[in-house]
Amino acid sequence: MKKIKLSVAALAIATSGFGQCVLSTQDSSLLTKLEIENTAEDMIGWIIEDVANGRIYQEYAEYYIYNLKIIITKARKLREENE
Repeated sequence: MKKIKLSVAALAIATSGFGQCVLSTQDSSLLTKLEIENTAEDMIGWIIEDVANGRIYQEYAEYYIYNLKIIITKARKLREENE
């Protein structure tokens, strides 16, 4: 659970940091969506490791993974629409 909270905080910092780059609005938006995808995919991996190590129940993991996959799908769809 601690990793998930830290990941969400890191994601928030990363997305706010991209807003300060010297990129066009469209490039910045694409990078943010790509970062969201990458972070969500990393989080799925961490959750799987947590289940294997007995740190989180399988039922909770399935719920988190389901929601993270929805986030990934939406971010990819938005990114592909803007490319």
